[in-house]
Amino acid sequence: MKRIKIRDTMIKNKKNLQSYVMILCFIYAGISALLFIYQLYFWVRRGMAPLPINLPINVTAENFINESIPRRFAGPRGIQMNSSIILAVSFMGTLISSLAGITIMDLIKKKETEEIRTKTMDIMLMPEEKLIIQLLNKNSGELSQSELVKRSKLSKLKVSRVIKRLEMLKVVSKYPYGVTNKIVLEKHMQESN
Repeated sequence: MKRIKIRDTMIKNKKNLQSYVMILCFIYAGISALLFIYQLYFWVRRGMAPLPINLPINVTAENFINESIPRRFAGPRGIQMNSSIILAVSFMGTLISSLAGITIMDLIKKKETEEIRTKTMDIMLMPEEKLIIQLLNKNSGELSQSELVKRSKLSKLKVSRVIKRLEMLKVVSKYPYGVTNKIVLEKHMQESN
């Protein structure tokens, strides 16, 4: 019982961490987008083109402020910068962090959906059905129907009915396998080891 509580706490903490990382990705994307828009505004609207590569060595911020070098080569408030690099970096930061946030959000949704599905299946399934799923999970997700009868110690008829119900619920698939059938547990129901 104590192990289950510890495991549940660890899972909850992991979900919280993923949520925080997702939020940070979106915040960073917003900041990068603002930086991109800010730089684009000064670059296009005010005519501040990127710095030429061959500026004299003695160029300082004071020179920009004192207008000794044309203002079009300066960034906002006379700060020297290469606007095209800042534009590219801020755009890529926006794009990458947005995609990372969306990916994490999708991953969280999938995990929550799977959790709900598992809990719902746990409530819906009969003890015999749970037993068959456990046996399949212990054996890499597949067994022959005759082997399921032996291991579950249920009658052939009972196993056949359980498998038919699990097939309807899309939990298992049944394939002909010689004189018996091979029962394969669906991927979404397999426990990860």
